[in-house]
Amino acid sequence: MEKFSRWRDQGTGIQPFLPPVPANADHSPIQKVFTAVLMIVKPVTGVVKFILVSILSLAFVLLETVGLLFKPVAPLHKLYHRLISAILIRAILVLLGFFWIKKETVSLRRGRSGAGSRAQASSRRAAPSGELIVSNWSSYIDILYLAFRYDPVFTQMYSATLTVRQITLWEALRQTGSYPELSPPAGIETFPLLDFVKDMHKSGSGPVVIFPEGTTTNNRAILKFVPVFKGWSVPETSIEIKIMALKYDYQKFAPTFTVGLDNSYRFGHLFRTCAQFYNTLSVKTLTQEESPSNASFSAIEGLSSTPSGAAIGVVEPVEEDSLGSVMINLMGRMTRFRKLGLNVKDKADFLDYFILRNYGISSSSTVKKTGAVGKKAASSTQGSSRPRRY
Repeated sequence: MEKFSRWRDQGTGIQPFLPPVPANADHSPIQKVFTAVLMIVKPVTGVVKFILVSILSLAFVLLETVGLLFKPVAPLHKLYHRLISAILIRAILVLLGFFWIKKETVSLRRGRSGAGSRAQASSRRAAPSGELIVSNWSSYIDILYLAFRYDPVFTQMYSATLTVRQITLWEALRQTGSYPELSPPAGIETFPLLDFVKDMHKSGSGPVVIFPEGTTTNNRAILKFVPVFKGWSVPETSIEIKIMALKYDYQKFAPTFTVGLDNSYRFGHLFRTCAQFYNTLSVKTLTQEESPSNASFSAIEGLSSTPSGAAIGVVEPVEEDSLGSVMINLMGRMTRFRKLGLNVKDKADFLDYFILRNYGISSSSTVKKTGAVGKKAASSTQGSSRPRRY
């Protein structure tokens, strides 16, 4: 859409914040009939699966509440929570069409023999407590997959302070596609990421998940990382780092979720996901032998090659965040996604403009109903107060 062209990355031409639109294609008469049938069947399927997902979600909440009885016995509580997460969240993913999730541990070193079997064996081991999982972020499906697979500690990151805080699974789901909070609210305690991961390791709280892009994209590229790893060593051997990339393949409807300003967006997208007969998710994890937490890792090796089609003219802030620059490069090489010059602040500006285009600028009451508006909304709305960002 040309009205959003200012958020098109100059080096690549990619618009990472717009929901993907499938290309128009000519269809045969048989395909047109099949499409017409699907238009009738899919809504029915969506309603049934949406109800089942709601029931499983409610069951998960109730079982989590029951699990509070085991909280005085930390190992038992952790095992109980891990069990219900593995069963119920996996069932939800099946209802959403993710019957099979392809998992692959990859090596970026050329000519490496025998790496596949060792990598696959490594991927089957449970993530240790205090391990840091670094991943791209495109959908609430990412949250569900990580919760099912690792039962991790989710974090919220603040780009203004370069700190994080722990959040629940439900908070992580709600933040997907929402207006990114750049600064922590008053009274909320946050921590430097490295200190937080080490504390989680000491308490045995499970692996920690960080989305260094700070917001969701449409799964076509990688945003510039928030320099949350600033000051870290390369390699950083005091913790274990797992670099992960999630990718969605689709034809008509993309499970990616870039705009989720209120519940109408969330439930509408969830319903369309339920209406799909199947969806495809592939997960790639960099082998731990090539992780920047490995003592033999070299920053020169991590930056030695750029992914195919990398953005031209994008200057990575190596001096500001050398470890982040290494990891975004590794993630790009894993996925073949392009690295962009846009960041989380550009996403906030995009949502400001998105709200103005969809809800107008003359009526503040209309904008307030969305629960979100940005600086441009406030400056363009004459005589109206600035509504709360969602």
